Amino acid sequence: MESRTFVLKHKLPIARVEKYWKGLEEGKVYGTVCKICGAKYYPPQVDCSKCFNSEVEWVEISGEGTIECFTQLHSFPQGFEFVGKPYTIAVAKFGDFKVMGWYEGEIPKVGEKVRIKTGKDETGVWKVYFEPVG
Repeated sequence: MESRTFVLKHKLPIARVEKYWKGLEEGKVYGTVCKICGAKYYPPQVDCSKCFNSEVEWVEISGEGTIECFTQLHSFPQGFEFVGKPYTIAVAKFGDFKVMGWYEGEIPKVGEKVRIKTGKDETGVWKVYFEPVG
């Protein structure tokens, strides 16, 4: 039985978090910290879901992080067929922020040190990438 193509297209309301998307183009990754309760968010949020405040500070996430978990995809979700080969998505901890990104290199190890960077994929979309340190 042949499957049907299923297409979803999302229009993301980015006006309030535009700093994040512009940052990716400048090689920077941002999170937010609530000025009232101190909650930290990545991806960034401008409305705190803990104290319902809208006063946040933008914080650049940089330096070295540590891989906490990862998965390697061999079956591509719709919209990612362009990758054409297995790829790895990882979560790395950078201080108080946990960031998800595309891992560059062989299969990572939990506890491995990585650097965060940004770049465009084959379709021109800006993304977060991790590269091994050393």
